[in-house]
Amino acid sequence: MLTSGFCNQAALLDAMRRHGLDALVAHTPANVTYTSGLDLYTQTLIPDRMVMTLTDASGGSALVIWGGERDKAERDARATHIHYYAEFGQSPILVLAEALTQRGLSQARIGVEQRFFPAMAFHELTRALPDAQFSDAEDAFSAARMIKTKDEIALLRRTSQAVDRAALLAAGLARPGETERAFASRIVANVLTLVEEEVAGLDGIVAAGPNAPVMHHLSSHRAIGHGEMLRYGAKCSFLGYWCIILRMAAMGEATLQQRDSYARFADIYHATLQALRPGTRACDVFATCRRHVERHGMRLISEKVGHSTGLVFREPPILEPGEMRELQPDMVLAYDYLILDEHGTPFHIEDRVLVTEDEPVLLSNVTNTHQLDILG
Repeated sequence: MLTSGFCNQAALLDAMRRHGLDALVAHTPANVTYTSGLDLYTQTLIPDRMVMTLTDASGGSALVIWGGERDKAERDARATHIHYYAEFGQSPILVLAEALTQRGLSQARIGVEQRFFPAMAFHELTRALPDAQFSDAEDAFSAARMIKTKDEIALLRRTSQAVDRAALLAAGLARPGETERAFASRIVANVLTLVEEEVAGLDGIVAAGPNAPVMHHLSSHRAIGHGEMLRYGAKCSFLGYWCIILRMAAMGEATLQQRDSYARFADIYHATLQALRPGTRACDVFATCRRHVERHGMRLISEKVGHSTGLVFREPPILEPGEMRELQPDMVLAYDYLILDEHGTPFHIEDRVLVTEDEPVLLSNVTNTHQLDILG
């Protein structure tokens, strides 16, 4: 259950004031979870069964949700008021409009997620509230979400370490000739054993041989050959918070070339990681990585080297050449990128990093990524 400690409400209300808004309406799963504490997989599975939250300038909140979710809403939601609608024959938008009217907001300045709010639903809302002024609220939501609370950091630390450990334990049993899918299945089983939180979107990731350069390959029934390089780990969300941890290894044995290239990659990776400090611009982190890559005679393929993460898998700031925003304490970053050595061999791992007032903290710190592991 996501308590009030998982929402930086002071930052959200401050963002509302800075954007001149009297109320915020959340519609996407991430922002509904952020503002209500309700992590509801059916919102993604059945997007036309709308779930929305309303936050006013005083911090009051309301949830608009299908009546069939009453038990879960009353158990998990933090909303002050819950408004239920019948799925067939009753409009959730008109229920939202009534909730706004009841709070004296029928003529207010209301922020909505314009990039994601369904066009027909938005048209219905503007007809129901003709005197209200609507504007985009995406920046207000992201400004609050990008600075994590203590509870969010604790969850991201705990789950990052669990996924890292799950992959490490599964790797200890890997053998040449085993299929990617069998290896990946062990990782999945380990994650489910190691965590108590609800898990969604869980996939084991194992990419070996010709599959290794494919950035988002999950797993296949292809056998992993002796001497092949591979990438392994998992992706999943815990109570709505996303996590991907990836590691690299060689199966059976590694050549001198593989060991040398991985050592250079690891030096780049950990040297750049030290740049993840408050006050550093996102674009400067990218430039630092590129300098380290060039110094080692390798090639950076990725167009970014990380991004903030949480309920939204990729949120600002993104560590890319055009992003001028500075890193701030209590940001949690997904840190990863793809590099090729001079032979075209790909190198790619992924971690979760906490930006602090001092040095960056590696949350996924179970596996030693300074050296290339040999499996089997």
